Amino acid sequence: MAENSLEAISKYLEQSLLPQHAKLAEGQLKSVETQPGFSINLLHVIASTNLQPSVRLAGALFFKNLVKRKWLDADGSNYLLPVEDVNKIKSEILDVMIKLPNQLQIQIGEAITLIAESDFPHNWPNLIDNLVGKLSSDDFVSNKAILLVSHSIFKKWRPLFRSDELFLEIKLVLDKFTDPFLKLFVGLDHLIETNSDNGALLNIYFENLLLLMQIYYDFNSQDIPEFFEDNMNVLMNIVHKYLKYQSTLITKEDEDEEIDILIKVKTSIIELTSLYVTRYADVFEPLIQPFMTSVWELITTYLSKQQKYDLLVVKALHFLTSVVKIPNFQSYFQSESSINEIIEKIILPNIYFREVEEEMFEDEPINFVRSDLEGSDFDSRRKSATDFLRELKELNSELLTNTVMKYVNQFLSLSTNQDWKNKDIAVYLFSSLATKGSVTNIGVTSTNVLVDVVRFFSENIANDLVNPNAHPILKVDSIKYIFTFRNQLTKEQLITTIPLLINHLSSNENPVVYTYSAITIEKLLAMTDFHQNHEPVFNKHDIQPFFTELITKLFNLILLNDSSPEKLAENEFLVKAIMRILNTAEDSLTQRLPIIDQLLKILKITAKNPSNPKFSHYVFESLGLLIKFDLNEINKFIELIIPALWDILSEDVQEFVPYTFQILAFLLENYPRSNGLPEAYKSLVKPLMAPTVWEFRGNIPGITRLLVAILEHDPSVFAVSQESLTPLLGVFQKLIASKLNDAYGFDILQSILLNIPLNALQPFLNQIGILLLTRLKNSRTDKFVKRFTLFISTLNCISLDPELNKFVNSSAINGDFVIGFIDSVQPGVFKQLYSNMILPTTSTIINLQEKKIVNLGVSQFLATESFASTYQSLAVPTIEKMTQNINSYAGIAKESGTAAGSMGGNGSIALSNAPLSDLDLDSTSFGSQFSKIASISIKPFDPVSKIKNNDYNSIKFGVISNIKKVPVTELNQLNPEATTFLKNLGL
Repeated sequence: MAENSLEAISKYLEQSLLPQHAKLAEGQLKSVETQPGFSINLLHVIASTNLQPSVRLAGALFFKNLVKRKWLDADGSNYLLPVEDVNKIKSEILDVMIKLPNQLQIQIGEAITLIAESDFPHNWPNLIDNLVGKLSSDDFVSNKAILLVSHSIFKKWRPLFRSDELFLEIKLVLDKFTDPFLKLFVGLDHLIETNSDNGALLNIYFENLLLLMQIYYDFNSQDIPEFFEDNMNVLMNIVHKYLKYQSTLITKEDEDEEIDILIKVKTSIIELTSLYVTRYADVFEPLIQPFMTSVWELITTYLSKQQKYDLLVVKALHFLTSVVKIPNFQSYFQSESSINEIIEKIILPNIYFREVEEEMFEDEPINFVRSDLEGSDFDSRRKSATDFLRELKELNSELLTNTVMKYVNQFLSLSTNQDWKNKDIAVYLFSSLATKGSVTNIGVTSTNVLVDVVRFFSENIANDLVNPNAHPILKVDSIKYIFTFRNQLTKEQLITTIPLLINHLSSNENPVVYTYSAITIEKLLAMTDFHQNHEPVFNKHDIQPFFTELITKLFNLILLNDSSPEKLAENEFLVKAIMRILNTAEDSLTQRLPIIDQLLKILKITAKNPSNPKFSHYVFESLGLLIKFDLNEINKFIELIIPALWDILSEDVQEFVPYTFQILAFLLENYPRSNGLPEAYKSLVKPLMAPTVWEFRGNIPGITRLLVAILEHDPSVFAVSQESLTPLLGVFQKLIASKLNDAYGFDILQSILLNIPLNALQPFLNQIGILLLTRLKNSRTDKFVKRFTLFISTLNCISLDPELNKFVNSSAINGDFVIGFIDSVQPGVFKQLYSNMILPTTSTIINLQEKKIVNLGVSQFLATESFASTYQSLAVPTIEKMTQNINSYAGIAKESGTAAGSMGGNGSIALSNAPLSDLDLDSTSFGSQFSKIASISIKPFDPVSKIKNNDYNSIKFGVISNIKKVPVTELNQLNPEATTFLKNLGL
């Protein structure tokens, strides 16, 4: 029986369901998954009605993951499955999916979406024809499957930037899909009308209607197509009809949990009309009034406080917020009576602390914090009502302020210890009123001048911060108030709040209370002064009196939950506060090893099941900070940290491995070279050469950095023999061939050329040159050409800085070496490469550091013997291009840091001092994506670091000094622009 036959596949899938055989069975499947016939046979297994549902589901999951893993290579250029199988899958998969039961349909639908992401439209041109051809006027079970796949393909348009390619794809779909869409839309409306007493049919019809609404949004997400503008009245009349539609056969008012299909349809309708109000108000304005009335009725009349209506209410509030911005509708929101009605019927009911929120506060504290936190991705009734209130304030600030303050004072007067909800409403209302604009990650930057936020705090809130008997939610309100209005308080005022916040970092407190305390302390320490070049408000001296108590309490709170790895890592806010405290304390700590020990203990526990990427990231950031600010103790750090990192590598904790490589690299980068390469690193060299280590994309930047560190520290571990060099060059070959990872290939090659003795490298130089030129010829990208030009320029610049003589080959690497290296592939090829690629690319570089290196590096060719003899004809175009580039520098006033356009790669040498507050540490996630440890990140290698990136005069001087080495006879052939430029400089 062939391993990839129908019988074998179904047997292995059946065994994969048994715990004792699962690993072996999955291994067997993976061992043959790219063999001809396997993937299409797997699809046929899934379609087989003779097999158990569990076996078919296992097959569907394996098929989806197979498509995810093996459809295309890492560059997205080539199929990893046999092309014949790929074509068969695309021709059969829609027919298979339509006939599958719902659970299997979902998995295969996701697989189709994954295939479409890579192949549609260019490599699957008939996909839309096939989808449209399978739509039926009466089979809405089949239609649902087709529409589900269609929406999953089209929804990718929503967040994309506008481009010609995107609009061509949308147009291709619209040309084929819009007429069937309209017929289906109108036909479905008729079927719902004629079957209003059939609950089963209504459910399937509304499931189709929901998908049509979502596709409607997809089609209009970038621009309003002419078709939809022409048919707007017909379509929107139907849309409005279902915004008001009621059916007791679908919606059960007494059932709180399930969000039924009618609620989903109404939510999708409001989302669609909000898009029209926001983006296409000029054409949609005549129809806004009836929608506004219906949305108002939904919020005020039909919708209770039941949780199942939350998203619908949120979208409805977003809609009204958008309408407020349209001048012709603002009169509806400006009278005192309308403001009172809005507050009483919309704002207050939706900011009231409901029973469901109380339950979440007690039972799911971390989820409560995440959903409640200003600036989070979670929408809530409260936040949406607040946005609506703030938008109303922009219309008539004085009227709204006076009206809202009446309610604030009223609720304050009604509040008691037992009736804390009234005070909670008052504080929430006031905070919403006082905030001008929205609350961003840096807090409120400006406030409503008609209210006094400091006075309100001292009179109404401060007591709850110090009163141990205050209700936990009022404690949270008081802490959040500091969090929200921290920019409105002086440094002196803020320092007095820190001990009060520390008092709440106790296991006796509700987890929401101590979590918000940690969040607020972290945000205070992250504050920068807007008036003093964004210098940190708090420094190491400010944090000194509080450091020990803060760190101790935070670690105690984290380790309260050491019963399981998942529970321990649940609260990333606590460890983020530790990270921020360590960053603020800098080098003022006297005892680092106990803190490192605590962090390693946490890593050891969470490594058993890494579940919270942010938590793990902040642990590694903290570890990096502790090392960074006391490099004198590097030997002790290595003794303590490396065994723990070894455990992570030996146990293959994949989520932690990329971080581990970065820590290992940083330790070695700061370890004295005079001490030699530690044995632990020597034992790592061979495993780092294994292909399997490089297969995981998230590992590549970290391993590259570690390899470069080893090469710079002790190149002899690779230069012992040709056999020891071959695996390292194999890594370079693999990386340089990849469009995704070629920058890391250049980093490794650059380090090889600088650190491995040239006599050891000599047998390989020709092959290295062939690999580079083959890539330039067969599959070059703009990014690759720029990185190649930077690589060549960097080598040329090595001789400019005497401090770079630490590199073994610093005296031998220069322009003549580079020319000889390229011409070793084919005599004279340098001229073609230089004229057609390198020289034109010098004017396309945007990043300031790269721009500096490229211009200084390329101008070095003018001083080479090769240019003086073999390539004299290249001198004039080089000078003309250099003078043109130097002229472009004149407008640069100041360095823009790591300017846009950086070509990636790991580089070497310089430690980045970017403050953590400037870095997006919240985008971290496990998976193939690499997460950089910001605290120990390194800047790209700069061979001319003594010249500032924006130092126009020094760069000009460096280029001109090379031009001066060119014979005058050559200068006489320059174009008028270059001649004038040089004459102005006295040449």
